[in-house]
Amino acid sequence: MSAQKKFDYDGQDFYTAIGNLASRDFNDYEIAMHLGEEVRKIIEDRNNEVIDKAETPDDIVLEDTEIIPDGLAPEVFSRMKNGNYDKWTDQENKLRSMLIGQALSQARVKLNLLYKGVYDKLAIGKWKTKTTTKVERNTINKEGIPYTETTTTTTEQELPPNMQALTTWRFNHDPEFKKTLQQMKKMDVSLEDKTIDKIKVNIVYNKKEDTELQEKK
Repeated sequence: MSAQKKFDYDGQDFYTAIGNLASRDFNDYEIAMHLGEEVRKIIEDRNNEVIDKAETPDDIVLEDTEIIPDGLAPEVFSRMKNGNYDKWTDQENKLRSMLIGQALSQARVKLNLLYKGVYDKLAIGKWKTKTTTKVERNTINKEGIPYTETTTTTTEQELPPNMQALTTWRFNHDPEFKKTLQQMKKMDVSLEDKTIDKIKVNIVYNKKEDTELQEKK
């Protein structure tokens, strides 16, 4: 009977795979489902490196990727992350949950910095785009042999500031600007309270005798 597939929780590949997936903006559920695929990729890359460096067939000793499971159930990964997985000892839970937490936090901090850098550039108009245009032309060389001449032109353009992103950026980083916007919002709310649908209108009907007197006049 073959042994049950499981990850090497004391090996670096497991935690590297978690960090790799988190750095691609995978949430915990997605990380759990794709862990096996990512660990296998890490091992396969290492095996390819061994093959490339080997001078003789005897130098090639490859790691087995068949023993790697496809992934983890999301609830199992959650328990591992929180240090209460029932198949680990207290000491294993403490150490491994710490390593999982470190892998997740480090990857997500780097990802947030990357997003912030892109966001800031878009906000202030420093984001550059490149456009590549290829033009093919049929021509003939000096020997009279026809061939296709390709001309490639690359143009770079800086995008204008994104006002919505810039407003959000200033709201989060400029206290005076934030205060001004909040005051304007309060003014808008107070004006809404005075709109016509908020006004109560009392209609007074004349008595019948008053109406008759007015008609006689």
